[in-house]
Amino acid sequence: MMEPSRLDPRFVNPHAVLPYGLKTKEIEVAVAETYRLFHGLNSYLRTSGFPRLEALILGNSLSGMVSEFLCENLARASSSLEANLKVGGHPDLLPKGKYASNQVLKGKEGIEVKASVRPGGWQGHNPEDGWLLVFRFHCGAGAGPTPAPLTFVEILCAKVAKSDWSFSGRKGTSRRTPTASLTAFGVEKLRRNFVYRIPGVGVGTHREVLASR
Repeated sequence: MMEPSRLDPRFVNPHAVLPYGLKTKEIEVAVAETYRLFHGLNSYLRTSGFPRLEALILGNSLSGMVSEFLCENLARASSSLEANLKVGGHPDLLPKGKYASNQVLKGKEGIEVKASVRPGGWQGHNPEDGWLLVFRFHCGAGAGPTPAPLTFVEILCAKVAKSDWSFSGRKGTSRRTPTASLTAFGVEKLRRNFVYRIPGVGVGTHREVLASR
């Protein structure tokens, strides 16, 4: 099966509101580069007798890797943003010239990037005010020769507030990772400002969209 190489231009929303000078075309370039990277890695794995990357790395680990790829490619494609190189730093993308360096532990300005297979209820470690850019993707299960490749189906962006998150901290002697989850109101903010959405993958009233061109 041919790997997807770009977003379908019919379903890109030219009216999406994006912060810090980020352009829809730059997101399209970053996605195309992420597809190219996955295709190259999987071509090598296939010819070397290994399963696809999507079969080797599962669940949250795969989502985290996709997020890292997207951050790097967004920073390369954007004329106004750079990657936050601080391990564990927030947010992922920083406005160029805003900070003294590109290693920021906790900044107020920038964009946090998240990749997920989930249709909603996206999570983070802490409730944060700021811009969030979510990339939903699908990928076929298993290691067969022609499973469906990783495909981005929806891209959403919005400025969310701390009040748009619910927080689940640790209790007692629990060692679980503290988790913040977007509330239904926060998720709706993102869904209303879609950058890209393939018809049928949205939720509720956002399920169907008209082609943008």
